Amino acid sequence: MKALVLAAAFGMVALVRPPPEQMNARRSATAPEPAYLLLDAVTGRQLAARWDDPSRPLPMGSLIKPFTALAYAEAHRFAYPTLVCRGRADGCWLPAGHGRVSIVAALAGSCNAYFHQLSRSTTPEMLVATLRWFGMAASAAEVTPASMVGLGEGLKLTPAAIAHGYLELVARAEQPGVSPIADGMIASARAGTGRAVGAAMGHVDAFVKTGTAPCLHSPNTSGDGYALVVYPADRPRVVLLVQAHGRTGAETAGMAAVLLRNAVEVR
Repeated sequence: MKALVLAAAFGMVALVRPPPEQMNARRSATAPEPAYLLLDAVTGRQLAARWDDPSRPLPMGSLIKPFTALAYAEAHRFAYPTLVCRGRADGCWLPAGHGRVSIVAALAGSCNAYFHQLSRSTTPEMLVATLRWFGMAASAAEVTPASMVGLGEGLKLTPAAIAHGYLELVARAEQPGVSPIADGMIASARAGTGRAVGAAMGHVDAFVKTGTAPCLHSPNTSGDGYALVVYPADRPRVVLLVQAHGRTGAETAGMAAVLLRNAVEVR
């Protein structure tokens, strides 16, 4: 019964636009509504969806980063380095850079420079093995150092598979190498690129990862935003994946926040 109420809530809030402070006014009024996929975190069952084909592989941008990190860790005794991000000089999206960052901070801020450096010590085969361990199909021929960071469209994953992959990831939060990743996703919701979710949900933590990927829509834009939310962090009940046309991952987190908040309030 609870699952039905939550699914019904998503059906209703799909037409509710986030408030101005969470949405960028640049979006065209004729742009498509965000796509979403909602899963029951206990059973893995789909509760609600508005996604044309959740089995169609797509580039997922920085949603790949937790799995790149874990692939690196498995080959380095589950230890993560602290590195320096100098911004554009190191290929990061943040011009001024993130400075000295740990794996937790790198995930919270989705630091490209940190993952560029991890990718140099991670083989395509290592990443593919990790993805398969979490139920995602990929080929080493598709994996490049750039795709390990979430850049380009060579590596594609299905929305359904990545949602289930994240569910499995947080279920293993106490395992070696996974705990810092889980901490980074909580930090993202509190003060990182996913902070719109944390602000919407108040004092209840969530696991959040955002990403921006090449746009495959027509008409084409500079990119599509993604936000993956597992909520609540202490005892997950739902997994929400949102895709927004012509948006960044951080902006898409604002849309995910509205969908999730309204669903919880209705429930």
